[in-house]
Amino acid sequence: MSVMGVPVMTKSTFIETEKAIGEVWKKELLQSMAEVGSEEKRLAIARGEFHEGIPAITVIVDGGWSKRSHKHSYNANSGVGIILGKETGKLLYLGVRNKYCSSCARGISREKHHCFLNWSASSSEMETDILVEGFLESERVHGVRYVKFIGDGDSSVYPNLIQNVPWGHGIKKLECANHACKCYRGALERLVQENPSYKGRGKLTKKMRQKLVSAARCAIKMRSKESDAKTAVEQLKKDLMNGPRHCFGIHSNCSTDFCTIAQATKQSLPTTEVESASKDDDSGAAATCTEGSDEGITEGI
Repeated sequence: MSVMGVPVMTKSTFIETEKAIGEVWKKELLQSMAEVGSEEKRLAIARGEFHEGIPAITVIVDGGWSKRSHKHSYNANSGVGIILGKETGKLLYLGVRNKYCSSCARGISREKHHCFLNWSASSSEMETDILVEGFLESERVHGVRYVKFIGDGDSSVYPNLIQNVPWGHGIKKLECANHACKCYRGALERLVQENPSYKGRGKLTKKMRQKLVSAARCAIKMRSKESDAKTAVEQLKKDLMNGPRHCFGIHSNCSTDFCTIAQATKQSLPTTEVESASKDDDSGAAATCTEGSDEGITEGI
């Protein structure tokens, strides 16, 4: 701007403008979340889903930090947590925790600045604290109760919700399929790192590890469409246990629901062509459903 001769606003003007815009954004955000809450409540009533007479909904939760913390240093200065309505896919709650304030660090008294410092405990506890607060606010703000939530593998969130939310013992957790597959891939990577002899052609190559995760993802996607949850869980367990055999080209225990070789065997059709394709793919997993989009498998069984 200086090159074009355009005057730059002063620091005080910038701060005031930033504050004014922030207030507008905050107002719009609160209004948007209120509208989403009303829509989720309406849908819950239409479905006839209630908990102790109060509309009950399923939500998706997650958290993040200002720097990579998971399995690292766990010392981020800021963290954020969000709660989305499952039916609308839109924001219901947003919380932030800060362990650092630049103005406070410079010795400026709190009376003279808007301080965002609101956390002094461990950074790893930020997500849990935000989500517990969000659940506690649900009934007052939106007139609903969150009774099911889809989340990652964080082991501390669920116990804290049960302990600190009045209807905690009625809350159920649904594991996020994407995170489950991510953990599966991580376990496979650690396995080959700790056992170098597992690497090499015909073993746990990088391509094979990808195929194993794809097979698991495919099984979850297929079983999530089952109407009988109990049967779906049993079938999914079998599919996951059979995944390695399927990927290495052994299809005797494969389900005909998505393994084309098993389908061909059941129908007494020639399998030579399909088996050839599997060998060319170096995995035996060519005979599985197309992985495609991850959409629709966020909610695990």
